[in-house]
Order: sequence, then structure tokens, then C-alpha cells
Amino acid sequence: MASAPLFTQTLGIFLMPIVTRLYDPAAYGAFNLFGSIVMPIAVFVGLGYSSSIVLPQRDEVASNMLCVSLSLTLLMVALTIPLIWFGSDLLLRWLKAPELGRYLWLIPVDVLAHGLYVSFRFWNVRNRRFGRIAVSRISNSVVNKGVLIGAGLSGLATPGSLIVGGIAGSLAMSGVLGGRIWQESGQLFKRSIQWRSMAQGMKRYRKFPMYSLWTGVLARLSTSMTIFLFAMYFSQSVIGYYGLGLVVLSMPAAFIGSSIAEVFYQRAARARHDGTRAALVENLFIQMTRISMLPFLLLAVNGDGFFALVFGENWAEAGMYAQILSFKLFISFIITPLKTLPNIFQRQELSLMFSVATVVTTLMSVIAGGLLNSVYVALFLLSVSGGLVLLGFGLGMFSLAGVSLSGIVKVLLKVLVSCGPIILAVAVAKWWFGASTAILIAISVIGSAAYYWRLWKRDKDLRSTILTILRKAKPGAGRERNVE
Repeated sequence: MASAPLFTQTLGIFLMPIVTRLYDPAAYGAFNLFGSIVMPIAVFVGLGYSSSIVLPQRDEVASNMLCVSLSLTLLMVALTIPLIWFGSDLLLRWLKAPELGRYLWLIPVDVLAHGLYVSFRFWNVRNRRFGRIAVSRISNSVVNKGVLIGAGLSGLATPGSLIVGGIAGSLAMSGVLGGRIWQESGQLFKRSIQWRSMAQGMKRYRKFPMYSLWTGVLARLSTSMTIFLFAMYFSQSVIGYYGLGLVVLSMPAAFIGSSIAEVFYQRAARARHDGTRAALVENLFIQMTRISMLPFLLLAVNGDGFFALVFGENWAEAGMYAQILSFKLFISFIITPLKTLPNIFQRQELSLMFSVATVVTTLMSVIAGGLLNSVYVALFLLSVSGGLVLLGFGLGMFSLAGVSLSGIVKVLLKVLVSCGPIILAVAVAKWWFGASTAILIAISVIGSAAYYWRLWKRDKDLRSTILTILRKAKPGAGRERNVE
């Protein structure tokens, strides 16, 4: 699972500087506005039943839940069309973005691509087709970046090209995941799928639309409302800076976190029954903290210089945003796999409570910054309040899994002490000696190499995990029956 993010993020790192030099912050901001319109709608696809596909012991029940998820996806796409047709004028006036009007017809297409992806992904997770999921993510990255760069070099560096590139990547990803499902399970579907069985499954897993769905709605609404409020109080360029900063800080989550979360979901469901859940959760937290804390700290210290060097001087402001947001994104990274625990323990109401708190703190933070006419205040409040809410949720999940909270605090402090000398060296070089960006990055690279080498030599579990990933990433070693 980590081999695909390794490829996609490496590709993204090499190609993103080209993309940012082809598209200006305003175009990127309009693209993020479009995505913020799609997200609250797309979360309704499947009404949350897609997550239930992994849980049944019998494949016959799971196949009916897949059919439920796909059917509800098509229904949501059909409902989106009149919603966009009649509500577009009001929406565009509210967002002060009339230029988006020519692209709104793509919203149902984007919603369909999202619905197909989540349904097919959970079916493949259930059947442990993690290799196929990895290939789908590679196809998404290749198609998306190919469209963006091709359009940009052709003189079409517009928000529309960014939107079409995103949709094309999503459709490619869905095609890879769904291409062989009927070939492999067609007979199962033919003998198993019935209206009565679908209705029984919807009743059995009703907590997903009751709690998980609204948890997802609130999570997406929180993200979308942030963009909408930035559009109301500031400008599309600010949205572009915020979007790029968020993308770069989210790379570790895409590189490791989301892949680990999917495998963790499947293994934690088993661990619930064999009594190993506490050890599984604690070990995962330790590894993710050791891997991720140093990069986030380095971005927090030198994000502005890094962005200017890599993405161009036009994007230095995005680096400032990344510095401010690094606290929240670090907490989000180490907590991400735990977000599946409420589903496993049938405690979806906890996720709903967390989402409500996230929405409230997000709105208050951005509105406060807007009233003070300071995007930096908005981002600071957003990072601190969001990080603390995420941390509270994570501590609750540790308690639910039976993990000692004092042990978690000790791990955080121990890793922070290990990273301290490197961060101190970069900070002193930057603010005391006024070192150039190239020197600061050199210090960061050397310090990081020493840190991870020490971690590699001392941590047997981490070394074993990485070697396993590398073996499975080799050509011929990724046969799906062998991928876990």
C-alpha cells in the first residue's frame, strides 16, 4: 500500500513545481472553490453505506451493501443536476466567483467519479486487493498531472484545466478499481443481490447513515466553509495559497497515512476479536509519530523559504500558510488511522461529536480572522483550535482501544526531544545568522538523514515494515493474493 503513495508523491514532488509555474494562485483558488462546492455534495454518495462493505463476515451480505452504495450514488448524481441548475446563480453571487459558472455542469460528473471510487475501494479493501488500490492511485496521479501539464503548456492554464484534470484522475482511479470486480465476483452478485437482502443490510447498518454520514458531511462542510469564508473575507489568491499549503502539508498523509488507515481498518476489525487491539493501536501511533514529527517541524520553521525555492517566488506566501498550519496537520496525520475505530466499535456517535466540534471551531476561527481583516490570525486560530480538537479525539480513541494515555504523552515528548537538535540548528541558522534557503535546506537534509538512519538502526519494527514494503514494491512481487 505504501509503494503507490511512494510513486505518486515522488511524481507529485517533481511535477508540482512545473504546475505552480504554469498556473497562478488565482486559478488555483478558483479550482479550490469548485472542489469546495463538490465536497459537501459528494459525501452523500452511498449515504455512508460504502464503509459497511468491509464488515460483514459473509460475501453475500457485502455484495448487497456494494449494490446499495452504488444505487444511492446514482440517485445522488440525479439529484445534483436540478440542484446545480436552479441554485447556480445564487451560489456564484455568494462566492463572488462568476467565472466558475462555465464549470458547474462538471459537478455531477465529479460526484459520480467520487461515488464509484469509494464503493469500489471498500470492496477491494474487503478482499485485500491492496495492490489494485495502489495501482489505482498511481493511475490517478499520472492522468491528473498529465492533463494539468499538457493543458498548461498548450496555453490553457485555467481553472477549467485544473478541474478537468482532477475529474479525469478520479475516473481513471475508479476504472482501475472497478474494472475486474464483475469478472471476479459476477456470479456472487447474480446469486446474492436481492431487494430484500439490500433492505435488510440497510437496516442492519443504519448507524452509518445516522452517524457516519453526518460525520462526513460535517467534515467536508468544515473544509468547504473555510474556503467559502476565505472567498468572502479575502481573495481567490488567498484561497490558492491556502490550497497549495494544505496540499504540501497533506502529502505525508497521502504518502503513508491514508494507506496505513485502510490496512489498519481491516486489521483492527480482526484485532477487536482476538484481544490485540491495544498493542496494534499503540505500535501504530509510535511509528507514525517517529516518522512524521521531524518533517512537520522543519516545515514549521522554514516553510516560506522552501515554498519559494521549490514552487517559485509567487508561492512564498503559501509557505507562510504552511508554517502556521503545520501543528494541525501533524496531529491530523498521527490521528488519521484512528478515525476508523468508531466504525469498528459501532460508536459512530463519537465521530459525529468530533465533527461538530471541528465545524464550530473552524467557523469561529476564520470568522474571527475575517473580522480582524487578517488571514494570519484566521490561520493561527484554525491551526491551534483544529489541532486541539483532533488531539482530544485521538486521546478518546486511545482510551477506547485500551491504550495508556500517559504512555502516549511520553512518546510525543521523547520524539520531540530527538528532533530538537535538528530544529534548533535550522532555527539558529535562519534567525540568528540569516542563512540562505539553500543552506537551511542542506542543514535540514543532513539532520534528517542522521535522524532517520538512527531510527532505522534502533527500531526493528520500523525496519521490518519498510523492508516488507520495499520487497512488495519490486516488480513481480505485487501479486494481489500476497499483498496485505
